[in-house]
Amino acid sequence: MKNFDIQLDEEYAQKLAYIQQEADQDIVEAIKSSIELRYQQLQQQKTDPLAKLKQSKFIGCFKGETDLAANSEAIVRKRSWS
Repeated sequence: MKNFDIQLDEEYAQKLAYIQQEADQDIVEAIKSSIELRYQQLQQQKTDPLAKLKQSKFIGCFKGETDLAANSEAIVRKRSWS
């Protein structure tokens, strides 16, 4: 078993205390369960392309006007009256 000496700022100390209270766990169990959850997320990303996409910062894509960003207001007005 490895020992770790960590220092948390006030924000993370409060978050850890919240996790402990809500999950009814001691500090060690709260940290272990958090590590396990993150580990599972990373493992799933490796094998599941959709999970990897959901975890990315990718927002989306669509087919549309090539100059949408530059002319969005005019395009919306044009489409609204069509």
